[in-house]
Amino acid sequence: MCGVGGIYIPDPQVMSDRHLGMLERMGKAMERRGPDAQGIVSNERAGLVHRRLSIIDLDPRSNQPMESADWVLSYNGEIYNFKSIRSELDSKYSFETTSDTEVLLLAIQEWGIEGALSRCAGMYAFLAYNKQTGLMYAARDRLGIKPLLMARLTEGEYCFASSVTAITKASPDQEWSPFKPALGSFFALGAPFTRSSVLEGIERIEPAHYVTCFPNGDFTTTRYWEPTYQPNFTMDDMLSVVAEYQVADVPSALFLSGGVDSTFLAAATEELDCFHLVSPEMNYAKAVADRFGRRFVAVEPNLDEYQEDIENVIRFHGEPLMSCGIPASVSREVRSNGYTMAISANGADELFHGYPRTPMPEYDPDYLPLHEEASRKYLFDQITHIFRDSRNFVIDGLEEHVPSIEILTYDILKKYHLPNFPRSASHRWMELMTYVLHDLNPTLDAASMYNSIEVRVPFLDHRIVEGVLSWDASMLVTPTLGRKAPLKQHLHQYLPMSFFHRPKLGFSIHGESLASIVKMANRALSTAKREGLIKFVRGARYGEYDRDMVTLEAICLTYMAWERMAREPVVS
Repeated sequence: MCGVGGIYIPDPQVMSDRHLGMLERMGKAMERRGPDAQGIVSNERAGLVHRRLSIIDLDPRSNQPMESADWVLSYNGEIYNFKSIRSELDSKYSFETTSDTEVLLLAIQEWGIEGALSRCAGMYAFLAYNKQTGLMYAARDRLGIKPLLMARLTEGEYCFASSVTAITKASPDQEWSPFKPALGSFFALGAPFTRSSVLEGIERIEPAHYVTCFPNGDFTTTRYWEPTYQPNFTMDDMLSVVAEYQVADVPSALFLSGGVDSTFLAAATEELDCFHLVSPEMNYAKAVADRFGRRFVAVEPNLDEYQEDIENVIRFHGEPLMSCGIPASVSREVRSNGYTMAISANGADELFHGYPRTPMPEYDPDYLPLHEEASRKYLFDQITHIFRDSRNFVIDGLEEHVPSIEILTYDILKKYHLPNFPRSASHRWMELMTYVLHDLNPTLDAASMYNSIEVRVPFLDHRIVEGVLSWDASMLVTPTLGRKAPLKQHLHQYLPMSFFHRPKLGFSIHGESLASIVKMANRALSTAKREGLIKFVRGARYGEYDRDMVTLEAICLTYMAWERMAREPVVS
């Protein structure tokens, strides 16, 4: 896991000391993503920078950017099937490392960008420059697990990086304005559900896409993957994929809530020590760790550092994040215990029908998949009743940019319709491409990378995603096992079924810790009202311990942290 950055210079410019300074500043901004090494490679047309967090092949020979005969590569992530890809290349190439980076580099050398991408399974964002053609490529993994952003600077250069902050630090003389639709989306939905970042001109490369930059200044965007129906996918296939996620040359851990998803990962892996955020499920989590012979560490959030965590992660990331405090606290504890890799169950709820909000049309023959009223009941559980009507609140300067639920519900389901899959698959795919993509993925990435640990998410591996989307709701939710039936069925050989018959809590803060955080967020809400940022019109129950209010408070807290960061001058 690392940080990547790059500059591509169209004609008639050439690389200068100014550009090299930009690359140095990008690297400095991403230091926590890769504290182990920094490298820069440049020529007249392009420059790449890389910050390394060493996970596989710790030798400096695997530092980046890495070069082949024709290519220069700066790569962030992990290719979990790199050993099988390497076996395809062994007869033609002599490998100098045992890293997945060299495998990706030589796969691009052998098969080109699309040929390499079609073979790779994992989480990744990379920049690849072809020294022969003068073209630059920027690619992002299929589920958008790893971030990659791009901007066109005022001098005409293209700038790429793993974070908004790295781009703004690279170009301190550039003026950046807030992108109001992204901020409106953040207030309404809890995350910027837009391709653009919250700064106008800095855009995310979309999942399963790559960008090609040409010397004349043009660029194109190409989609390289769509989900494919996998009718023969089995539990054994899933276990084989999860096994690949343990490949590492560093101490590794597991985020263990004690629920079905993380317990499944505990059963499917070996020798991963378990970290649990203190909760009412701690006894269950401890029982899971004991059952599989794992070390168990209970993490009690340090509330004195909680708000500081939020501010630091947002400053590092460059955009507001509603729920970064919890993963930041756990990631800090994991790192302080000497681990630099962890595995998380992110994405399992959305994929396996874990939430009641997701319709199950297989159980309802009269269900119309594009019916607005049917879709409204499940879409974006994060949207509380305060935000269901824009007349309920006023955000200074953003009123017209807050998306309407009436507009969102119908159009968004059409956008993510999967015609060749079971009917429930479209609803689950929509969750993965909205809430998971725009909220869970960037939150986990920023919180973990700020603490210099790599977090792997096997339930978002495209092979598992395709396979489980191919299972209809009647396989995932059964009368006897309830939700996530295949996972529970597999776990029954290790634990009694009664172990899972309890309310869902997840990886979250509870009890006195939650009450303290609510008070902190409530103060942020008071400040937001006092400064005129937000004004209630109706329906608010200010001061009550209410989930809707907690959501709004968290949004105000993180937005104001971002706003303070955004007002600071960018210096070189």
